[in-house]
Amino acid sequence: MYYRVIFCIIGIGRRNSHPDAVVNMMMAGANIVRLNMSHETEKWHAITVQSIREAGNKMYEFTSEVYPLGVAMNLRGPEIRTGSFHSDETSIGYAKLKEGNMAKLVTDDMTKRAGNAKCFWISYRDLPRVCRPGDRILIDRGAALLQVACIHEKAVTCKVIKGGIVRDDKLVQLLDSVISLPQISEKDTKHLKLASILECDFLIMNHTRNEKMIYGIKSRLKHIGVSRICVMAKISTQQGIENFDEILNSADGILLDRKSVEVDVGSEKLFLVEKVVIAKCIKMGKPIVLGFQVCNNETPDIDMNLIANAVLNGVDAIFLKTGSLNMKESTQLLKDVDRVCREAESARWQKEIFDELSHKVPIPLDPLHAIIVGAVETSLKSSAAAIIVTTTTGRSAALLSMYRPRCPILAVTRYGVVARWLQLYCGIHPLHYRVDAVSDWARDIQARIQSGINSFRRKGYIRVGDPVVVVSGWRQGIGFTNCVRIIYVSPGHVENQIEDFEPCW
Repeated sequence: MYYRVIFCIIGIGRRNSHPDAVVNMMMAGANIVRLNMSHETEKWHAITVQSIREAGNKMYEFTSEVYPLGVAMNLRGPEIRTGSFHSDETSIGYAKLKEGNMAKLVTDDMTKRAGNAKCFWISYRDLPRVCRPGDRILIDRGAALLQVACIHEKAVTCKVIKGGIVRDDKLVQLLDSVISLPQISEKDTKHLKLASILECDFLIMNHTRNEKMIYGIKSRLKHIGVSRICVMAKISTQQGIENFDEILNSADGILLDRKSVEVDVGSEKLFLVEKVVIAKCIKMGKPIVLGFQVCNNETPDIDMNLIANAVLNGVDAIFLKTGSLNMKESTQLLKDVDRVCREAESARWQKEIFDELSHKVPIPLDPLHAIIVGAVETSLKSSAAAIIVTTTTGRSAALLSMYRPRCPILAVTRYGVVARWLQLYCGIHPLHYRVDAVSDWARDIQARIQSGINSFRRKGYIRVGDPVVVVSGWRQGIGFTNCVRIIYVSPGHVENQIEDFEPCW
């Protein structure tokens, strides 16, 4: 039995962004690559997207299939960061904070690039106003911890509680202070236009605190004429967890940043937050991604047990922050994660999951939803090797993924952007089927199904004689999916013998 893989989103940096590196990562299991707008220049990101497109062309030469690699742009979002450390010649680009020493955090822009271990710039101008003596300030997700000792007009003096190395432009979190940041920054608005130009498939909103931030992003996208993009909410703060229900309703998907959430809720409650967030996303049919910090002191270091537990809990995809890794390290990491995900997936009790989800869904269902439930149950009863679905918008495939069938789902679509969107959903293998205008719609559907069967046979997911559940429409257009049938894989490229597309059970 070939278990479906939990898909991977991987971070792109200077050391793994060239076309050959992207090709190797795609072959190792990467489905979506992320561009972090908090780092590098816009020109660098544009060149990187060009490399990703070039890598896609190379993959087509290798496999004769269009590989729908998604591109996600991670917006900077409303956040607080350090400046640059350039005033000390012995430590250019970083500062070593020693436990017990004092450090002055300055908000004056004149000191933005003149930081050192004793004094450095912070991007939040209201820092002296919101801080109180005794408040804790975390830098770079735990690299250093400070405690406010004295407040000045444009600065805050702190005592270093936990020492460490702090580098340029790192994240700053005020653990005990109530802060007020803009919903969407000017840079985010600028990056939205860049995402439109680069034809990105996903937008990840950093530090999402409420639904207004998601609606703000979507309204700006609508204003600039962009509609075909998936907006994901990145949950990384206590406020985001408290407002999670409203965020889930407004976002197209959720990315839970484990490392950042752990800072706010504590390591003892992190597992509970994960389980609650994953369960709510599955119930709503929204994709849920868990983010994992890969590097420790610039070397790969990740607990594979955490990956396995995430799969067992029902996560759709794994996000690996690998921007500092080179091509060889990134490829090997993906292979290891892919292997662990497959093993964990094989340990899940799919029948119990389906029964629980199908009984909890409110009835009456809309026709498409009812057909999908029937298709998943048919695949279980017939021990189907795969489910093949023809889709235009991707909704049929997304609903199939929601019920977590045991067999893999192959979604055949004529639209590349839909194929890339579907990379985010658990168990879906999207196939971008390129075809010229066809006058005979029934023959076109038959060709799509056959191309899906051929693709899965080449990859070893199905064999000759295996039963396959096919979900398709009864007529051309959107919203007409109501046909479920079982076919058996034939040798060669023999067409299916069923000539009509009447629903059969």
